[in-house]
Amino acid sequence: MKRSTEDILLDLEVKINSKMREVNNILYPDIRKAPQINLNAHNSYSFYTPDDDGTGTKFKGMIVFDLVMLYLTNLPALAHDSLLLSNVSYQATEALLKLYDQSRSLNKQVFLAFDKASSYSPDANQLLSENTVLRLSSNGNELYGISWNKGENSDEI
Repeated sequence: MKRSTEDILLDLEVKINSKMREVNNILYPDIRKAPQINLNAHNSYSFYTPDDDGTGTKFKGMIVFDLVMLYLTNLPALAHDSLLLSNVSYQATEALLKLYDQSRSLNKQVFLAFDKASSYSPDANQLLSENTVLRLSSNGNELYGISWNKGENSDEI
C-alpha cells in the first residue's frame, strides 16, 4: 500500500520530536520544553521551542536537532563550534559531552571546537581528554602553524 506524503511527514515528525524530547530531558533533568518541528508539507516546516525564543534556547534547539539527526539517520558525523555552546548552560553542555561520546557506539563521529574546558567539571574534562584528537592553540599550535588573524607587519596586528 502506498503511503501518502502527509503520512510519511507525520511519521517523521513524530520520530524526530520524540527523540528531541528524549535528548532535551537528558540535557535538562528539571524538564524544560523541548524543541519541536512541524513538517507542514513537502517544502514547508516550522521549528521552535514553545514559549521560549531566547538565544540560548535557539542554540540549544539547533544542537538537539543536529544530535537527533546523527542518531536517527545515516549521517556519519556532526560538527559543532564552541560558539553554539557559549549560550548553553554548563550543566547542559556537560550532558551534551556525554551524548557526543555515546555516538561512538553508533560508529559515528562528532567534531567539536571547545573553549574554556577548565570551567567545566573534572568528569567533563576527562571526557574531553579521552576524545581529543587535535588540540589547537596560539604560539605555534595553530592549524598548519599559521595564525589567520595576524598580519605580516607588526602594525597590522
